[in-house]
Amino acid sequence: MLNSTIKKLWISFLFILAILFFSDLVIHRHDYFGVDGFFAFPSIYGFLSCVFLVFVSKAIGIFLKRPEDYYDE
Repeated sequence: MLNSTIKKLWISFLFILAILFFSDLVIHRHDYFGVDGFFAFPSIYGFLSCVFLVFVSKAIGIFLKRPEDYYDE
């Protein structure tokens, strides 16, 4: 049951993502800078920002990691 629920969530998330991605063809946006006038710029920018945050958090985790018995000593 859990796998079917997760599968339904993934399908619904991907469907919503596709709607938002292709809504850029229909909705006219006013670009304020040169780069934000490209097709699907908000989607691409948001995805790359999330990827960047994941890599930064992994790098910070290297410095903040403590041994498993750190508080036992």
